Amino acid sequence: MIVKGTLIAIGGNEDKGTRRKPLHVQDTPHHFVSSGILYRVVSEIKNPKSSLEVITTASSIPEKVGSTYLRAFRKLGHARTDVLPITSREEADAPEVLERIAKAGAVMFSGGDQFKLTSVFRDTAFARLIHERYLQDTFVIAGTSAGAMAMSDLMIYPAEEKTGRPSTSVPLYSGLALVHEAIIDTHFLVRGRFRRLAVAVAENPTHIGIGLEEDTGIIIRKGNKLETIGSGLVTLIDGRSLQESNYTVARASHDIFIENMLVHILRHGNNFTLRDMKIS
Repeated sequence: MIVKGTLIAIGGNEDKGTRRKPLHVQDTPHHFVSSGILYRVVSEIKNPKSSLEVITTASSIPEKVGSTYLRAFRKLGHARTDVLPITSREEADAPEVLERIAKAGAVMFSGGDQFKLTSVFRDTAFARLIHERYLQDTFVIAGTSAGAMAMSDLMIYPAEEKTGRPSTSVPLYSGLALVHEAIIDTHFLVRGRFRRLAVAVAENPTHIGIGLEEDTGIIIRKGNKLETIGSGLVTLIDGRSLQESNYTVARASHDIFIENMLVHILRHGNNFTLRDMKIS
């Protein structure tokens, strides 16, 4: 079955048209209104007259986040942008919400706490509807930070390392399963998350690790073809060739050894196919 929809996973802290200067040294310069991350979200919507629904469920400040995205998308010329501040499973499955999703051209999941997203949406009519539209329609599902991490079938949680020291384990939970055999991590370089994604892949070598730098993302078309977008880098961790590791006994000391793990670094415009895990 050929997937008709499009997924856009973003590493967080994407340019929303208010940034005076970049927060990191950009690998590739981008302009908000012509080539930025959110511009790419808008450009993937096939019917420009259809609505874009911003879902702020993950955020602890949903009103502020929602208004910021409204301004950003309207600045990009997509006037039909609205916010769905869903906070419960009952709200997610409300008939008026499902009707809005059925008519929308895209949804955008904000950042925040990815566990809130899965707790509210998993196994709901809302989740079934976006899955169905993603498979059968030219529907765009975008997510940033927590909204990107929740897209995969295995989801890292917690979002932050509270102690400032490397985690002794990498808790994984069921995500929304829009991407299969993948684990997505965000804010990847600035928050030093290579280790935790490497351990997660070592424990699940059939899954590819996708580390997204801030203001950087991937577009997945046909459920398989991945394009790198944005101003930074995407790190792919492939564990299929692992030969030996001590990750199961290294947790107490944080000393880790993994042999023959493959790492690919992609920049804007690079392509990758998920099924055969090849750069194209």
